[in-house]
Amino acid sequence: MHNKLFFALLLLLAVATPEIVSASGGITEFSSPLEKVVGTITGPAGKWISIVAMALCGVVFILNKDDLSGGFKLLLQVVFGISFIAFATSIVNTVFSFSGAVI
Repeated sequence: MHNKLFFALLLLLAVATPEIVSASGGITEFSSPLEKVVGTITGPAGKWISIVAMALCGVVFILNKDDLSGGFKLLLQVVFGISFIAFATSIVNTVFSFSGAVI
């Protein structure tokens, strides 16, 4: 009973005030800060940070392979994964970027 009344009032509101119901605000107020974060991560500074993080993780894995405990090994794997994801955009842009006309 209450659900039918709620939906009836909602329908009445939609019919009576369509400009309020159809207003589209979205998350535009968050798009600018998110674009800045993505630009920082995928920009030149983010690329160098991810390269250094990958190199350090590789060196630690090579030099201390037998001495690593489970938690520290997992931490290194997570850091390597995150740095690879941040660096992947540069790799994809380099591999698949075309200059000039593509026929």
